[in-house]
Amino acid sequence: MRIAISISDPWELGEVLKWQPLRGEVLQTVNDDRGGRALIRLDDAISYRGSNWRYVVAIPRHQGNEMAGLYSGKKVLGAFTGISEQQAESSNPLDTTNWRGGLAFSGDVEPAC
Repeated sequence: MRIAISISDPWELGEVLKWQPLRGEVLQTVNDDRGGRALIRLDDAISYRGSNWRYVVAIPRHQGNEMAGLYSGKKVLGAFTGISEQQAESSNPLDTTNWRGGLAFSGDVEPAC
């Protein structure tokens, strides 16, 4: 599924990207009691603070929102965590429990044409 992400925070990242939407594709989703998770591959890697990020894991920011809503055309306010290509290709790419810094931002994700 093709998606577009509009960044809302941090301001610095939005400025670096000139507030242009990020385009990409949902590669995998899982449902859980916290609204699920989605693995997204960005069309263009984000170059930020000396690193390049092509993959992000998205989770909903508000209780009651679900990543699965994307499949019915809904916009979801999410938190996004950058992950390495190695993690994206691993057997558990959506696990961010060991994340200790790097790319993190919030914004809206919605289906795109």
